[in-house]
Amino acid sequence: MREKNIPKKHDPDKMPDGLREAHHQNDLAVERCYRSRPFESDEERLEYLFKLYEQMIEEVKERGTLLKTEKKVKSKK
Repeated sequence: MREKNIPKKHDPDKMPDGLREAHHQNDLAVERCYRSRPFESDEERLEYLFKLYEQMIEEVKERGTLLKTEKKVKSKK
């Protein structure tokens, strides 16, 4: 497959049926990692994932890890 064909083959309106179904099955498998029922729209999916992200950030802030900057210690030569 030539590189210039990639965008064309991944356009949902133009992609082969087999590739479209493979994408759909992959989407369902990934969504099941987050919840048991499929999302009804991209908007619902994004909303759900951003809420998870916000929860993760709050938990990290409460623990004081990851986002906390460390002081650099100068070494004496």
